[in-house]
Amino acid sequence: MHDDSHSSAFPKPRPVGPGSQIAIVAPAGPFDRDRFEAGVEWLSDRYQVRYDDGIFSRSGYFAGSDARRLAELQSAIADPAIDAILCARGGYGATRLLPQLDPASVAAANKVLVGFSDISALHALWARAGVRSVHAPMVAGIAKASTTVQQEWICALESREGPESWQLREIVPGSGQGRLIGGNLAVLSALAGTPFAPPLDGCLLFLEDVGERPYRIDRMLTTLQQAGWLDRCAGFILGDFAGSEPGDDGTTLEDVIRDRLGDCGKPVAMGFPAGHIDDNEPLTFGALARIDGGRVTIDLA
Repeated sequence: MHDDSHSSAFPKPRPVGPGSQIAIVAPAGPFDRDRFEAGVEWLSDRYQVRYDDGIFSRSGYFAGSDARRLAELQSAIADPAIDAILCARGGYGATRLLPQLDPASVAAANKVLVGFSDISALHALWARAGVRSVHAPMVAGIAKASTTVQQEWICALESREGPESWQLREIVPGSGQGRLIGGNLAVLSALAGTPFAPPLDGCLLFLEDVGERPYRIDRMLTTLQQAGWLDRCAGFILGDFAGSEPGDDGTTLEDVIRDRLGDCGKPVAMGFPAGHIDDNEPLTFGALARIDGGRVTIDLA
């Protein structure tokens, strides 16, 4: 479905602009209703926001049953009136829906998806379909994001033209480019060995996580290495790893990154301002990105 020329970006998704209809879905965990309503209020200043009251369902650590969450997402994908799909929150649960979701339907709809954390499972689906998606704050977080992140969020959703650059910490020198793919390390490592992994050949792989000690990050990177993922990528961009402080052994996150990625022969840059942080800057997966000497450039063209 997607273009297998690894150095090219996925085509632009269905256009989004002021007045566009945005469907909110909750494919994973339940959420705080006050924060959700604050997000809806912020979104409604620019877009027509649509959601079904079933979104407020709770079933243990899920926003309702698998069947409810699946039907909600499938409806948002298929509905010709909906221009983009925005997730309410992450948590856990999106991976459980993957066997029932068809990349062909995602490709046919060509709608951008916005979310992060557990939504990385759906970013992988969108990548398999060859459709761009945006790793960015969700409904329950966007109202309290900084004005800068809110403006960048709108630009990412609306596929504004122009490259953006960030200077990161260079861990492994070198340069490389490819489609930007990735998301949450724990979620992606859970896709290793399944049919639901993203297409990695020639990509720049972005990774972030929260609340994972260095030894756990080591274990997950080792899983990706042993699954052959790391050999297929053109380079690595590391986002924020909140709560990854060293244990009593003193091994730091950077120690782990250098150990697991240091001899891969690919450029590695660390410290991208995205992840489980207040100023979670949007990233467009499927866009063409480049690492050069620790500088990361993403082109939305």
